[in-house]
Amino acid sequence: MFDVAAYVSHLGYGGSLEPTLETLRELHRRHLESVPFDNSLHAHKGLAVWDEVETDPDVLFEQLITGRRGGVCHELSGLFRTLLQRLGYEVLILSAGIRGADNQYGPDLEHMLNAVRIDGELYLVDVGFVGPSFIEPLHVGEEEQEQNGFRFKVVDDGEHKVVLRQGVAGGWQGVYRFREQERRLADWKGFSSTVEKDMEWFWEGEQLTAGTKIQGRTDENGQLILIGRRYVESKDGAEKVRAIIDKNEYETLVRHILRQAA
Repeated sequence: MFDVAAYVSHLGYGGSLEPTLETLRELHRRHLESVPFDNSLHAHKGLAVWDEVETDPDVLFEQLITGRRGGVCHELSGLFRTLLQRLGYEVLILSAGIRGADNQYGPDLEHMLNAVRIDGELYLVDVGFVGPSFIEPLHVGEEEQEQNGFRFKVVDDGEHKVVLRQGVAGGWQGVYRFREQERRLADWKGFSSTVEKDMEWFWEGEQLTAGTKIQGRTDENGQLILIGRRYVESKDGAEKVRAIIDKNEYETLVRHILRQAA
């Protein structure tokens, strides 16, 4: 059964559980450090993974917290949303389209995230996006917000809000775009049948095929991501990308990201 005390203990958090912005920041970062993104159980499903968004919170708790496995965006976001609601936060479900090839964005239902309203201000809460992206709640506003050496802001393009990110080098680049429209889980019903069959998840403008394993987690070294055999380390405003050829190194990285014992 869903257990708030066991959940926050798993996150390594022992502070106040008052529904404040500071508590939200701590829980958000610790969640990214403690519960990894891992699509291993779902990689073969492609867009059919969206047929399973109405997962019972008790089941998610048993799988991701008690069972210590990672999850995909709707699992991670759903689990965290339940925690925040039980702590007294006002939580909304949002959807987003991820930036893909040629800086085009996918359909609005391509990604699920949450938003929290505190003192009349809206903050994006996203523990289910493998990244690289923000690691603490992001205020929905055009001011620049620095995290992990990167700068973020949310701008209005007329139809959507767009999350932009900039490192120490290069210009602003989109992460994803969203509408401030509260969603219901039922909105995803049938989504996989409404888009092109070859449409898959994008990362940094590259289209990924069904079957590609993706794991990611935040640690003291920043955000760590494995896209197949491509390893991305994102910290201090810069990214290092390299291919992992050695089998032992690959397996060691997977264990570290998934917090598994050697």
